[in-house]
Amino acid sequence: MDRLKDMELFVRIVECDGLAAAGRELGLTPSSVSMRIKNLEEHYQVKLLTRTTRSIKLTESGQEFYKDSLQMLEDISQIENKLQFSQKKMGGPLRITCTSDLGRQHIIPLLNDFVSKHPDVNPFINLSDSITDLTESNIDIAIRYGISPDSQLIAQKISENHRVLCASPEYLARCGRPKTYSELTDHSCLIMVHAKRPLVKWYFQTPDGEKSLTVPTTRSCDDGAQIRQWAADGAGIALKPYWDVANDLAAGNLVTVLEEFKPDYQSKNLSIGSDLYVAYQDRKYVPNRTREFIKVLKNHFAEYLLHKAAV
Repeated sequence: MDRLKDMELFVRIVECDGLAAAGRELGLTPSSVSMRIKNLEEHYQVKLLTRTTRSIKLTESGQEFYKDSLQMLEDISQIENKLQFSQKKMGGPLRITCTSDLGRQHIIPLLNDFVSKHPDVNPFINLSDSITDLTESNIDIAIRYGISPDSQLIAQKISENHRVLCASPEYLARCGRPKTYSELTDHSCLIMVHAKRPLVKWYFQTPDGEKSLTVPTTRSCDDGAQIRQWAADGAGIALKPYWDVANDLAAGNLVTVLEEFKPDYQSKNLSIGSDLYVAYQDRKYVPNRTREFIKVLKNHFAEYLLHKAAV
Protein backbone atom coordinates (compact mmCIF):
# COMPACT_ATOMS: atom_id res chain seq x y z
CA MET A 1 0.00 0.00 0.00
CA ASP A 2 2.85 2.42 0.77
CA ARG A 3 4.31 1.72 -2.65
CA LEU A 4 0.97 2.49 -4.23
CA LYS A 5 0.77 5.82 -2.39
CA ASP A 6 4.29 6.60 -3.60
CA MET A 7 3.14 5.93 -7.15
CA GLU A 8 0.23 8.33 -6.65
CA LEU A 9 2.65 10.93 -5.29
CA PHE A 10 5.02 10.46 -8.25
CA VAL A 11 2.15 10.94 -10.72
CA ARG A 12 1.06 14.15 -8.98
CA ILE A 13 4.64 15.47 -9.03
CA VAL A 14 4.79 14.97 -12.79
CA GLU A 15 1.35 16.47 -13.39
CA CYS A 16 2.04 19.44 -11.09
CA ASP A 17 5.51 19.87 -12.63
CA GLY A 18 7.19 20.08 -9.25
CA LEU A 19 7.68 18.48 -5.85
CA ALA A 20 6.57 21.51 -3.88
CA ALA A 21 3.35 21.98 -5.88
CA ALA A 22 2.45 18.30 -5.49
CA GLY A 23 3.22 18.50 -1.78
CA ARG A 24 0.94 21.50 -1.33
CA GLU A 25 -1.87 19.72 -3.15
CA LEU A 26 -1.50 16.59 -1.01
CA GLY A 27 -0.74 18.36 2.28
CA LEU A 28 2.86 17.11 2.48
CA THR A 29 5.99 19.02 3.44
CA PRO A 30 8.72 19.46 0.80
CA SER A 31 11.14 17.36 2.87
CA SER A 32 8.57 14.55 3.12
CA VAL A 33 8.00 14.57 -0.64
CA SER A 34 11.76 14.54 -1.37
CA MET A 35 12.34 11.68 1.07
CA ARG A 36 9.58 9.54 -0.41
CA ILE A 37 10.89 10.02 -3.95
CA LYS A 38 14.42 9.25 -2.74
CA ASN A 39 13.16 6.05 -1.08
CA LEU A 40 11.31 5.13 -4.26
CA GLU A 41 14.46 5.55 -6.36
CA GLU A 42 16.52 3.57 -3.85
CA HIS A 43 13.94 0.78 -3.78
CA TYR A 44 14.05 0.36 -7.56
CA GLN A 45 17.74 1.31 -7.85
CA VAL A 46 17.01 3.77 -10.64
CA LYS A 47 16.95 7.53 -11.15
CA LEU A 48 13.41 8.73 -11.89
CA LEU A 49 13.70 12.53 -11.79
CA THR A 50 16.29 15.15 -12.60
CA ARG A 51 15.61 18.18 -10.40
CA THR A 52 16.63 21.81 -10.83
CA THR A 53 15.67 24.86 -8.77
CA ARG A 54 12.84 25.67 -11.17
CA SER A 55 11.59 22.43 -12.69
CA ILE A 56 11.80 18.67 -12.89
CA LYS A 57 12.60 16.44 -15.82
CA LEU A 58 11.78 12.77 -16.17
CA THR A 59 14.59 10.38 -16.93
CA GLU A 60 13.92 7.62 -19.46
CA SER A 61 13.18 5.28 -16.56
CA GLY A 62 11.01 7.95 -14.99
CA GLN A 63 8.93 8.24 -18.15
CA GLU A 64 8.34 4.49 -18.15
CA PHE A 65 7.51 4.49 -14.45
CA TYR A 66 5.07 7.38 -14.89
CA LYS A 67 3.28 5.62 -17.74
CA ASP A 68 3.10 2.32 -15.85
CA SER A 69 1.98 4.04 -12.65
CA LEU A 70 -0.86 5.74 -14.51
CA GLN A 71 -1.96 2.38 -15.89
CA MET A 72 -1.77 0.69 -12.51
CA LEU A 73 -3.75 3.44 -10.79
CA GLU A 74 -6.32 3.29 -13.58
CA ASP A 75 -6.59 -0.51 -13.17
CA ILE A 76 -7.10 -0.12 -9.44
CA SER A 77 -9.72 2.54 -10.06
CA GLN A 78 -11.51 0.19 -12.44
CA ILE A 79 -11.47 -2.59 -9.84
CA GLU A 80 -12.93 -0.23 -7.23
CA ASN A 81 -15.55 1.02 -9.68
CA LYS A 82 -16.52 -2.56 -10.51
CA LEU A 83 -16.96 -3.40 -6.85
CA GLN A 84 -18.97 -0.27 -6.22
CA PHE A 85 -21.07 -0.96 -9.32
CA SER A 86 -21.91 -4.46 -8.17
CA GLN A 87 -22.58 -3.46 -4.55
CA LYS A 88 -24.52 -0.26 -5.40
CA LYS A 89 -22.28 1.86 -3.21
CA MET A 90 -22.68 5.62 -3.35
CA GLY A 91 -19.46 6.64 -1.63
CA GLY A 92 -16.22 7.84 -3.15
CA PRO A 93 -14.95 10.76 -5.23
CA LEU A 94 -17.14 12.52 -7.79
CA ARG A 95 -14.98 14.75 -9.97
CA ILE A 96 -16.78 17.16 -12.30
CA THR A 97 -15.75 19.83 -14.78
CA CYS A 98 -18.17 22.35 -16.25
CA THR A 99 -18.33 25.90 -17.51
CA SER A 100 -18.09 28.68 -14.96
CA ASP A 101 -21.55 30.22 -15.30
CA LEU A 102 -23.45 26.94 -15.61
CA GLY A 103 -21.53 25.50 -12.68
CA ARG A 104 -22.25 28.30 -10.25
CA GLN A 105 -25.93 28.64 -11.12
CA HIS A 106 -27.02 25.05 -11.67
CA ILE A 107 -24.40 22.36 -11.03
CA ILE A 108 -23.05 23.39 -7.61
CA PRO A 109 -26.54 23.66 -6.03
CA LEU A 110 -27.40 20.23 -7.45
CA LEU A 111 -24.11 18.82 -6.21
CA ASN A 112 -24.64 20.26 -2.73
CA ASP A 113 -28.06 18.65 -2.52
CA PHE A 114 -26.71 15.35 -3.88
CA VAL A 115 -23.94 15.23 -1.26
CA SER A 116 -26.37 16.07 1.54
CA LYS A 117 -28.34 12.96 0.56
CA HIS A 118 -25.21 10.85 0.01
CA PRO A 119 -22.65 12.10 2.55
CA ASP A 120 -20.07 9.45 1.62
CA VAL A 121 -19.65 11.09 -1.80
CA ASN A 122 -16.59 13.36 -1.96
CA PRO A 123 -17.15 16.06 -4.61
CA PHE A 124 -14.59 18.02 -6.60
CA ILE A 125 -15.67 20.55 -9.22
CA ASN A 126 -13.51 22.32 -11.78
CA LEU A 127 -15.09 25.53 -13.06
CA SER A 128 -13.51 26.46 -16.36
CA ASP A 129 -14.68 27.69 -19.74
CA SER A 130 -11.66 25.95 -21.29
CA ILE A 131 -11.84 22.33 -22.41
CA THR A 132 -10.47 19.99 -19.75
CA ASP A 133 -8.94 16.61 -20.65
CA LEU A 134 -10.78 14.07 -18.52
CA THR A 135 -7.98 11.50 -18.52
CA GLU A 136 -5.12 13.84 -17.69
CA SER A 137 -7.13 15.70 -15.05
CA ASN A 138 -8.64 12.55 -13.50
CA ILE A 139 -12.17 13.89 -14.08
CA ASP A 140 -15.25 11.64 -13.96
CA ILE A 141 -17.72 13.73 -15.95
CA ALA A 142 -17.70 16.89 -18.05
CA ILE A 143 -20.81 19.03 -18.48
CA ARG A 144 -20.51 21.04 -21.69
CA TYR A 145 -22.41 22.85 -24.40
CA GLY A 146 -21.92 20.81 -27.57
CA ILE A 147 -19.73 17.73 -27.99
CA SER A 148 -17.48 17.20 -30.99
CA PRO A 149 -18.63 14.19 -33.04
CA ASP A 150 -15.06 12.83 -33.12
CA SER A 151 -14.80 12.93 -29.33
CA GLN A 152 -13.55 9.74 -27.69
CA LEU A 153 -16.00 10.30 -24.82
CA ILE A 154 -19.39 8.80 -24.17
CA ALA A 155 -21.88 11.68 -24.32
CA GLN A 156 -25.50 11.92 -23.19
CA LYS A 157 -27.66 14.93 -23.99
CA ILE A 158 -29.02 16.53 -20.82
CA SER A 159 -31.13 19.20 -22.44
CA GLU A 160 -31.70 21.17 -25.59
CA ASN A 161 -30.11 24.60 -25.62
CA HIS A 162 -29.64 27.59 -27.89
CA ARG A 163 -27.74 30.85 -27.65
CA VAL A 164 -29.43 34.19 -27.12
CA LEU A 165 -28.48 37.85 -27.33
CA CYS A 166 -29.43 39.54 -24.10
CA ALA A 167 -29.11 42.82 -22.25
CA SER A 168 -30.56 44.49 -19.19
CA PRO A 169 -33.77 46.52 -19.50
CA GLU A 170 -31.78 49.53 -18.27
CA TYR A 171 -29.25 49.21 -21.08
CA LEU A 172 -31.97 48.93 -23.74
CA ALA A 173 -33.82 51.92 -22.29
CA ARG A 174 -30.60 53.93 -22.43
CA CYS A 175 -29.19 52.77 -25.78
CA GLY A 176 -32.22 51.48 -27.66
CA ARG A 177 -33.23 47.99 -28.77
CA PRO A 178 -31.57 46.83 -32.02
CA LYS A 179 -34.10 45.97 -34.70
CA THR A 180 -31.73 43.99 -36.90
CA TYR A 181 -28.36 42.31 -36.39
CA SER A 182 -26.43 44.93 -38.38
CA GLU A 183 -27.32 47.54 -35.75
CA LEU A 184 -25.11 45.71 -33.23
CA THR A 185 -22.15 47.68 -34.60
CA ASP A 186 -23.65 50.71 -32.87
CA HIS A 187 -23.96 48.93 -29.51
CA SER A 188 -21.68 47.92 -26.66
CA CYS A 189 -20.92 44.22 -27.12
CA LEU A 190 -19.59 41.96 -24.37
CA ILE A 191 -17.15 39.47 -25.86
CA MET A 192 -16.38 35.97 -24.63
CA VAL A 193 -12.75 34.88 -25.02
CA HIS A 194 -12.26 31.16 -25.65
CA ALA A 195 -8.84 29.51 -25.95
CA LYS A 196 -7.32 33.04 -25.99
CA ARG A 197 -9.49 33.92 -29.02
CA PRO A 198 -12.10 36.69 -28.74
CA LEU A 199 -15.39 35.42 -30.21
CA VAL A 200 -16.22 38.63 -32.10
CA LYS A 201 -17.71 37.00 -35.21
CA TRP A 202 -21.40 36.30 -34.61
CA TYR A 203 -23.67 34.40 -36.99
CA PHE A 204 -27.32 35.06 -37.80
CA GLN A 205 -30.04 33.26 -39.74
CA THR A 206 -31.89 35.57 -42.13
CA PRO A 207 -34.45 35.13 -44.96
CA ASP A 208 -31.48 35.52 -47.31
CA GLY A 209 -29.47 32.79 -45.63
CA GLU A 210 -26.82 32.81 -42.94
CA LYS A 211 -25.01 36.10 -42.34
CA SER A 212 -22.08 36.94 -40.10
CA LEU A 213 -21.05 40.14 -38.39
CA THR A 214 -17.85 41.14 -36.61
CA VAL A 215 -19.12 43.05 -33.60
CA PRO A 216 -17.24 45.77 -31.70
CA THR A 217 -15.60 44.82 -28.41
CA THR A 218 -16.59 46.97 -25.46
CA ARG A 219 -15.53 44.53 -22.75
CA SER A 220 -14.12 41.01 -22.99
CA CYS A 221 -13.43 38.17 -20.57
CA ASP A 222 -12.64 34.44 -20.59
CA ASP A 223 -15.15 33.78 -17.80
CA GLY A 224 -18.76 33.36 -18.89
CA ALA A 225 -20.13 34.29 -15.47
CA GLN A 226 -18.49 37.71 -15.71
CA ILE A 227 -19.93 38.29 -19.18
CA ARG A 228 -23.40 37.59 -17.80
CA GLN A 229 -22.83 39.88 -14.82
CA TRP A 230 -21.70 42.73 -17.05
CA ALA A 231 -24.85 42.31 -19.13
CA ALA A 232 -27.06 42.31 -16.01
CA ASP A 233 -25.24 45.43 -14.79
CA GLY A 234 -26.17 47.26 -17.99
CA ALA A 235 -22.74 47.27 -19.66
CA GLY A 236 -23.92 45.97 -23.03
CA ILE A 237 -25.29 43.09 -25.10
CA ALA A 238 -23.99 39.54 -24.57
CA LEU A 239 -24.30 36.35 -26.60
CA LYS A 240 -24.90 33.57 -24.08
CA PRO A 241 -26.18 29.98 -23.85
CA TYR A 242 -29.82 30.01 -22.79
CA TRP A 243 -29.14 27.98 -19.64
CA ASP A 244 -26.55 30.51 -18.47
CA VAL A 245 -29.13 33.30 -18.44
CA ALA A 246 -32.37 31.39 -17.80
CA ASN A 247 -32.59 32.55 -14.18
CA ASP A 248 -31.87 36.17 -15.11
CA LEU A 249 -34.46 36.10 -17.88
CA ALA A 250 -37.06 34.69 -15.48
CA ALA A 251 -36.22 37.37 -12.91
CA GLY A 252 -36.30 40.18 -15.48
CA ASN A 253 -32.65 41.08 -14.93
CA LEU A 254 -32.04 40.36 -18.62
CA VAL A 255 -34.20 40.34 -21.73
CA THR A 256 -33.49 38.83 -25.12
CA VAL A 257 -33.11 40.73 -28.38
CA LEU A 258 -33.03 39.65 -32.04
CA GLU A 259 -34.22 36.12 -31.20
CA GLU A 260 -35.67 35.72 -34.68
CA PHE A 261 -32.12 35.74 -36.10
CA LYS A 262 -31.04 32.70 -34.01
CA PRO A 263 -27.63 34.14 -33.08
CA ASP A 264 -24.63 31.87 -32.50
CA TYR A 265 -20.84 31.88 -32.26
CA GLN A 266 -20.54 29.38 -35.08
CA SER A 267 -21.83 28.89 -38.58
CA LYS A 268 -24.69 26.41 -38.69
CA ASN A 269 -22.73 24.62 -41.42
CA LEU A 270 -19.79 23.96 -39.08
CA SER A 271 -21.37 24.05 -35.63
CA ILE A 272 -21.37 21.03 -33.34
CA GLY A 273 -24.44 22.56 -31.73
CA SER A 274 -25.02 24.11 -28.35
CA ASP A 275 -27.17 21.49 -26.62
CA LEU A 276 -26.14 20.59 -23.09
CA TYR A 277 -24.28 17.29 -22.68
CA VAL A 278 -22.68 15.23 -19.95
CA ALA A 279 -19.62 13.30 -21.12
CA TYR A 280 -17.46 10.65 -19.52
CA GLN A 281 -14.74 8.23 -20.49
CA ASP A 282 -15.62 4.98 -22.23
CA ARG A 283 -15.58 2.65 -19.25
CA LYS A 284 -17.49 -0.55 -18.75
CA TYR A 285 -18.07 0.11 -15.07
CA VAL A 286 -19.30 3.63 -14.35
CA PRO A 287 -19.51 4.22 -10.57
CA ASN A 288 -23.02 4.27 -9.15
CA ARG A 289 -22.50 7.79 -7.74
CA THR A 290 -21.69 9.03 -11.27
CA ARG A 291 -24.71 7.38 -12.86
CA GLU A 292 -27.01 8.70 -10.14
CA PHE A 293 -25.71 12.26 -10.47
CA ILE A 294 -26.27 12.13 -14.23
CA LYS A 295 -29.90 11.23 -13.49
CA VAL A 296 -30.10 14.24 -11.16
CA LEU A 297 -28.79 16.50 -13.95
CA LYS A 298 -31.33 15.26 -16.48
CA ASN A 299 -34.23 15.60 -14.05
CA HIS A 300 -33.23 19.14 -13.04
CA PHE A 301 -33.18 20.60 -16.55
CA ALA A 302 -36.31 18.68 -17.62
CA GLU A 303 -38.24 19.95 -14.58
CA TYR A 304 -37.03 23.52 -15.19
CA LEU A 305 -38.43 23.46 -18.73
CA LEU A 306 -41.71 21.92 -17.56
CA HIS A 307 -42.10 24.62 -14.92
CA LYS A 308 -41.36 27.33 -17.49
CA ALA A 309 -43.96 25.89 -19.89
CA ALA A 310 -46.57 25.82 -17.12
CA VAL A 311 -46.06 29.47 -16.14
